[in-house]
Amino acid sequence: MMQKFVLRCEPLTEENFSPFGYIVRDFAYVAPKLVIGEVVRNRMRVRRVKEVEWVSAHYDGEQIIFPCEPVPTIFVVAPPSERPSLKNFRAFLSEGEIGICLALGVWHTPPIPVDREHALYENAQGSQWHDHTFEFHLPSELNAILCVEYLRTENLSD
Repeated sequence: MMQKFVLRCEPLTEENFSPFGYIVRDFAYVAPKLVIGEVVRNRMRVRRVKEVEWVSAHYDGEQIIFPCEPVPTIFVVAPPSERPSLKNFRAFLSEGEIGICLALGVWHTPPIPVDREHALYENAQGSQWHDHTFEFHLPSELNAILCVEYLRTENLSD
């Protein structure tokens, strides 16, 4: 039977997030530090999910994720390690006007928009990320999924 590991959201603050990277307040003035490649900036559209099966970690450099418009967002992360451990995952809730920079090797999911089905995010990372990313399928590797418990439920629809 598949194990469901529930993550409760905590506020996204500089102090809470510091083991995983740092908070970004203005996407235009920051760039990720890279080990290899050049910085690529693009946009990514993500869908809201309640269960997480896949996580990834980048070893070419940092990654910056920033909402294109104010949207409450959950960032799910775990510290760098050879294999992610369920007990090390944490979920951070941003009220929607700040983003994050993920440190090298931090396990993460795509951002999760809270109050809408999908949202658009600015993304900055290395041009070589495809060759330096590890993806990890929680159901097949750990017989588990991550379930995010939202703090802001008043605007959610099933």
